Amino acid sequence: MQTDKVRVNVRGKIFEITAATFETARRNSVFGEYFIDRNPDCFCVLLDLFGTCELHVPPNIPEKLLYREGHYYGLLDHVKTAKWGTFDSNRLRLTGTVSGQAPNYCIAIRASPDGGCAVSHGGIVRVYDWMLEEHPPMNLDYQSINDIGWIDSENIVISSCQSPSKVNGGMGHFSSSTCDLRHRYDLNYENYAKIFTARAICFNSDSKIFASCKGSGDGGIGVWDQVTGKQIDFFLFIRWFSSWRC
Repeated sequence: MQTDKVRVNVRGKIFEITAATFETARRNSVFGEYFIDRNPDCFCVLLDLFGTCELHVPPNIPEKLLYREGHYYGLLDHVKTAKWGTFDSNRLRLTGTVSGQAPNYCIAIRASPDGGCAVSHGGIVRVYDWMLEEHPPMNLDYQSINDIGWIDSENIVISSCQSPSKVNGGMGHFSSSTCDLRHRYDLNYENYAKIFTARAICFNSDSKIFASCKGSGDGGIGVWDQVTGKQIDFFLFIRWFSSWRC
């Protein structure tokens, strides 16, 4: 006779879950194991969240530990929604602050797809995850940052004023978690490498990066492949067109 309950052993602690909840969870996460070698206290909190859509965290469970376990089970988005609630632009409230010293005024703030953000101060970009924990900073030869763009939650492109001593361009592709420079973007026009200052950045659904660029005496729009970093095209502005800051 088929039972309507499933027994799950989480590091020695036994949970009984309804078969419907178990099957639903198996489609969206890794709850489908009968034995799970993870933290049982967090499992209990996440199981309650999964069933009630409410988050109640006992004081003995560090939030970082719960977020890590939520990520493991594929429920981190549920945890975020339960913690922060549904976004309402008419009822904004302060949920956290970032302290510390900055070398210059803030030039740009860009939200990441997973709830974090990147903030530029002069020639440095500081990256924060959705818990506002700071990652290592990034820079392009400490030149002034003009814009920041998130390709996805793991990849950031920053544009900067170009150093005259560098041949390659004023744009770089970084890892958001380690802030390692993955590659710099070169700009070539009429078979010549150009020293350029990159400004506004945008992306499209075809994995292309667009940036307004200013060289010596001229400017235009550069186009690169997001994956390889190779230049695809360059659209030169005519001399009288002064809106290269787009």
